[in-house]
Amino acid sequence: MKRLQLLVFGVLALAVAAAAWSGWRLYSRQVAERDHAAAVAAARQFTIDFVSISAATVDSDIQRVTSAATGDFAGEYTRGKTQVRAAVVDNEVQSQGTVLRAGLVSGDADSAVVLVAVDATVKNVKAPQGRPAHYRIKVDLVKEEGRWLVSKLEFVG
Repeated sequence: MKRLQLLVFGVLALAVAAAAWSGWRLYSRQVAERDHAAAVAAARQFTIDFVSISAATVDSDIQRVTSAATGDFAGEYTRGKTQVRAAVVDNEVQSQGTVLRAGLVSGDADSAVVLVAVDATVKNVKAPQGRPAHYRIKVDLVKEEGRWLVSKLEFVG
């Protein structure tokens, strides 16, 4: 009888351990999927903010990009924002972007790489009716204090 009790106890212990392990794996997968979805959403919004700029709202447009940037990219963008502002104002630029597709290339709990396809209509003094622009952008993101920020932006293909 004791042997049977030990066997039952052993089987129950294994079942509980297997259930706990499966639960932990499921939870970890859900957290990773949530992080990845948040990174893709941040990349989508950032690329829209990056390509959408207007002479009428240039300062707030630049601030939106600056507030979502970090690291080397933040430094580069900050150093060049005076020239960007001047070019936008001088050429009476009005650009509005739309994300066509975005997908996660790689990611973990605190970093991600996302490819984003963006189309924009760009109006300026040389093209007052507007012209289409097509961008394919690779965005590297890092999670800082719970927020996904862009650490690198690269135009590809």
